[in-house]
Amino acid sequence: MAILTHGSDLTLAPTVRPLVQQHHWSVRTALERLAAEGFTSVQLDATLHGIRPRELSRRARRDLLALLGRANVRLAGLDLFLPRKHYVQSEHVDRATAATVAAIELAADLGRVPVSIGLPVASIEPSIKAALVECADGRGVTLAVHAEDQLDALIQWIGEVDLPALGAGLDPATVLSLHSDSQLTDPTAAAHKLAKRLAVARLCDSDLTLGRARCPVGEGDLDVLGYRVALDLTSGRQGPVVLDLSGLESPLIAAAIGKQTWEHAAFSI
Repeated sequence: MAILTHGSDLTLAPTVRPLVQQHHWSVRTALERLAAEGFTSVQLDATLHGIRPRELSRRARRDLLALLGRANVRLAGLDLFLPRKHYVQSEHVDRATAATVAAIELAADLGRVPVSIGLPVASIEPSIKAALVECADGRGVTLAVHAEDQLDALIQWIGEVDLPALGAGLDPATVLSLHSDSQLTDPTAAAHKLAKRLAVARLCDSDLTLGRARCPVGEGDLDVLGYRVALDLTSGRQGPVVLDLSGLESPLIAAAIGKQTWEHAAFSI
């Protein structure tokens, strides 16, 4: 029997970076291969060579959009996962902040897509948080902040700001890896807790029993069906769901497995 959904976008947008790095493909080849697998959206990485904001002139940004169009895929969003400690270390904070601002500006030029970042929410200077939100808000871009180990602090910050420019990101593999005595370790429960604050959700899996921090979706501890239903119930999320292929030995094969598993979870058994 088919599960009734609420009309949210539950299509998948694979991350391109692992394909480029592990298969030594160009971005164009990666896009074409993903399109051939039936994907209609992708997630780009603002730290990837050829995508970095400082490497892209106005014309190059238009060319990138044209490349996406020729491959028949749309851009779901940008990743910018710098080391979180760089946002609090005096020798790195200015550069990290500038890189984040540049990524926000690039996201605006590429269709005002959301930017997924990791922040040490509980310890970062309030002035830096305010500057990032102001930049995003001024450009019509949403920051999807990953702070899975600091959910309460993240929820409080989002509530205080109360702007579409700030939301939460959710990575299920990260949640599964947290220590149960101090953190929420169920991705489905985390999605429910974030509720309307969840801006961008990722799909990935982890099997810590076998020592795999990342594994193809469906081969680990993630309750794929429960997670899918939870994401469908969130009201603030901007689709598609990001299929995170990082840390996997064969990302293209993992993409196909993830797509099949995710689509199969659309039906109750």
